[in-house]
Amino acid sequence: MSAGLRAVRWGWHGWCVLGLVAGLAGCGGGGGGGTQLDGTVRSGNAGLANYTVSLYANFVDRADGWQRLATSTTDSNGDFRLFYDPPAERAVLVVEAERGPAMLASVIGTGDDRPARVVVNERTTVATGNAFAQFVKGRSVTGNSVGMINAVRMAQNLADPATGNAGVVVSRTPNGSETTTYATFNSLANAVAACVAGDGACAALLDAGRPPGGAAPDNILQALANIVKQPSFPTSGPDPIFELARIDPLYQPALAARPTSWLIFLKITGGFYSQQDSSNLMDGPGNFAIDEAGYVYVDTNYMPQPIGTYACASNRAVKLTPWGENAPNSPFLGGGLSGQGFGVAFDPSNRLWIGNFGFQDPPCEFTPQAATKNSVSAFARDGTALSGPQGYTQGNISWPQGIVSDRQGNVWIASCGNDSVTLYPQGDPAQARNIALGPTPPAGQPALKPFGTVVDAQGNLWVTANKANAMYVLAPSGAILDVLPGTYQGRNVISKPIGNAIDSRGNVWVANSDWLDSPCPTRNDLGNAAHPSVTMYRASDRTPQPGSPFNGGGITLPWGVTVDGDDTVWVLNFGATPPGPHNDPSLVTGLSRLCGADTSKCAPGMQTGDPISPPTGYQSDALQRMTAGAVDPSGNLWVTNNWKIDVDAFQNPGGNAVVIVVGAAAPLKTPVIGPPVPLR
Repeated sequence: MSAGLRAVRWGWHGWCVLGLVAGLAGCGGGGGGGTQLDGTVRSGNAGLANYTVSLYANFVDRADGWQRLATSTTDSNGDFRLFYDPPAERAVLVVEAERGPAMLASVIGTGDDRPARVVVNERTTVATGNAFAQFVKGRSVTGNSVGMINAVRMAQNLADPATGNAGVVVSRTPNGSETTTYATFNSLANAVAACVAGDGACAALLDAGRPPGGAAPDNILQALANIVKQPSFPTSGPDPIFELARIDPLYQPALAARPTSWLIFLKITGGFYSQQDSSNLMDGPGNFAIDEAGYVYVDTNYMPQPIGTYACASNRAVKLTPWGENAPNSPFLGGGLSGQGFGVAFDPSNRLWIGNFGFQDPPCEFTPQAATKNSVSAFARDGTALSGPQGYTQGNISWPQGIVSDRQGNVWIASCGNDSVTLYPQGDPAQARNIALGPTPPAGQPALKPFGTVVDAQGNLWVTANKANAMYVLAPSGAILDVLPGTYQGRNVISKPIGNAIDSRGNVWVANSDWLDSPCPTRNDLGNAAHPSVTMYRASDRTPQPGSPFNGGGITLPWGVTVDGDDTVWVLNFGATPPGPHNDPSLVTGLSRLCGADTSKCAPGMQTGDPISPPTGYQSDALQRMTAGAVDPSGNLWVTNNWKIDVDAFQNPGGNAVVIVVGAAAPLKTPVIGPPVPLR
């Protein structure tokens, strides 16, 4: 294939243009090599003269891998030519262009293929600052090899370094004109354009990128990365990014009003479509597991159907590339998949485990496709089913929800329908053990409703009891070590709990919906959702963190909770209650973010549980009702659009997308098994 753009299949439908993969072959010096790279530095359509242009390589397999390969200066048209010796090791290539306080940048690729020319402009700068937000360190861009390499393709979703145009993913359906994501991206580019046009605007942009309690950065790329990590400004004053973006809005469409945050919410359906129909890739994405290479696996509740048509139990799971394309062999079929729920996880042998809760619209109960509600499925990473057509049913599984593995490969399954957990020692269903958490309930009338599952560093299982307003802690042997009640020292600390997560220190965070009575099968005890919150249980003594429960940052019916590499807590909100036909298209859902147990990673003066997100949460019209989130090695936060906001709860309520919050979270080593491990 010749250098330049190359077309590859984009997901379920459509095509995506991918390019700029720069050749890398020997270790090079500071310029004068035998490989030529031509390009132009631009603002909008205007070439920028007298910019110093440098080509850098980050050797991703070295701790000190940042190296300048060549330097040049743009001519009167903004054009430049660089000669360099291409490196032999794996590397990510970055072009930086500077004149005075202004700085533009572009990650131009990895591998052995690159465009004949590159364009460095405001859009490529914003794409680099977002996709590599967790890896920008001053003027260098360095980080873990998996995250860095995957982030190259994520940056291409936002901007094409061969042309400087907006990437096809951000600019087309289901993004484009259908959400504010594209306009947000362009407004960020316009803020950078203001800096290019005037030094005063540069000073304002650098000040807007000042980290809490720190000094303003000395370059625009670092300022943009800092804004991704601290993306909101107090509503009591002006939004400096929005004010800068309005000075000379070169890039359109742009935002007409200030946003709740400057995060980029990329909506991913599996192709260039948004409307629901039977050819969609997914319906009702429920939860995620991410493998060691950053590929994202999604369990799905329903079979895709048009709006207004009932949807039966899903027989498919989805695998996405780290940049959001539908992966080869996806969706996965077979293996007994049947209306998957909240449970999806990897074990140390790279087996993917999925719980078959039996989600389906009520009419499906009377069809041949009726869900079974009593199994789990297992797959290899390539989609090969390891379980049979009925899945694994050993261990008295009933309406399974959470599923988790410990680091020894023991797999735990929460059975919502019969108040028990099932243990597969070493992941072997033939050795299944069923462990009752309480008295055996009458058939179809569970009293506890086990739901969320996490394993701590000692191999203990922590499982939420949704109906009982409690959490159970089990030893690796299956013995019940503790029952944590809903009240502590006179405070309500657990209320209709759903998801839970563990941080790197072993503390367990619980999402208190204050509403859900999980339908396994009855749901007659719904709460009023008046006091949604999150509680942290300390690893040291299994007592609530002082100040728990926490309810700031826009928490509204929290369903899932996840922790990133800084132990920052992200809360996935199911949104407005009760779910139903609100007939209000203005309803939007917010993503909440709290300071975690490591307060050194938060703004000065913040305490554990304090909100980082604004009172609205980080809102976006790309988001629907969220149930779960997961952090990848690049620092992207993946969230599920599980249900529509304005929803018929009994007729195809599921959403058909996941959303990538680009660069927002501190990276993690994946898969996450036990307490998360930060990945820098």
